Amino acid sequence: MRMISAAIAVLAVATATALPAAQPAPKAAPKAANAPAWNNRVVATAEGGWLIGNPAAPVKLIEYASYTCPHCAHFAAEGLPIVRRDYIATGKVSLEFRQFALNPIDLTEGMLVRCTATPGAAVAMGEKLFADQQKIMANAPDRAAADKLNATPEAQIHVALAQMMHLDDWAIANGLPAARANACLANLKLRDQIVAIRGKAVETYNIQGTPSFVINGKVLDRTFDWQALEPQLKAAVAGK
Repeated sequence: MRMISAAIAVLAVATATALPAAQPAPKAAPKAANAPAWNNRVVATAEGGWLIGNPAAPVKLIEYASYTCPHCAHFAAEGLPIVRRDYIATGKVSLEFRQFALNPIDLTEGMLVRCTATPGAAVAMGEKLFADQQKIMANAPDRAAADKLNATPEAQIHVALAQMMHLDDWAIANGLPAARANACLANLKLRDQIVAIRGKAVETYNIQGTPSFVINGKVLDRTFDWQALEPQLKAAVAGK
């Protein structure tokens, strides 16, 4: 399967606004004795995602995201820390991340993520991809490089793309052994798993773009950032 586009646009990632220096950081609420550390509980799901938090949480949030999507990176920087601190940590909300690949770079990055040793490591690497998105995308192939990739044997396309963008070096620097990274990039079954997640998202929820959010089975309309998601998440928790 060839999904190499002729050109890949790079959008600037907005940064989260920092608190003024004069304002002290809010203190975390004290934990109850022996309270579960829900943010440390990450499991793979049958749908191909990773679920963070209490599997029995009354509010189940799903995020469909692309590792190359600037809006997804913005949410990871701005909204995800709050979701983890104020919602997942309470056990009232679980968050399942499902990749919605938009292009060959997404597929290549997702294949590397799926090579990690544990679901927790996969989530951590995905969050690092968002944090380093601008730097990574600065190496996106131009038209000539894309044409060269199109002539590459299918089983080596993602290996070649990773080398071209230094994604293999990035993965190794972030804890993935070199031999494992290269083997996984040549494993087209991993790529097919990612493609299937996108197909199921379209079939089940008619997902068309990223980020997209689902709460307790309902797709949230026109919700692409934390400002739009937060009141709906608050309402869902209040209703339980």
